[in-house]
Amino acid sequence: MDVSLARALSRLPDDHDTLAVVRDVLTFMSHHTDEWIPAADIAQRTGNLMLQVRPVLNTLRDAFVLDFDDAPEAFRYRYDVGVSIEVDAFLNRSRAHENHMQTNVARFRERYGAS
Repeated sequence: MDVSLARALSRLPDDHDTLAVVRDVLTFMSHHTDEWIPAADIAQRTGNLMLQVRPVLNTLRDAFVLDFDDAPEAFRYRYDVGVSIEVDAFLNRSRAHENHMQTNVARFRERYGAS
């Protein structure tokens, strides 16, 4: 049985846009622990398209990172120590990477202009 965030991430494309959606979904869901939230609300409240959010939610569900209820197609994040450690580590790495990229862009603009 595949039960972990790492396994879920290994099943998703490793591109910036997908990882940004994963980060948005995990951040949102971890702030709403134990709440059943419809998929459409997750997409809307994270500011992502349903087309982007659905594969992420389904993969997180398949890896048992999120719980799923068929009617009304809602997802829930229940606190689990192991998953929480993985989520926190992923979010910290992701934020550090974003900060690094923003710093590099700022340095480039500083040196070569913003054209």
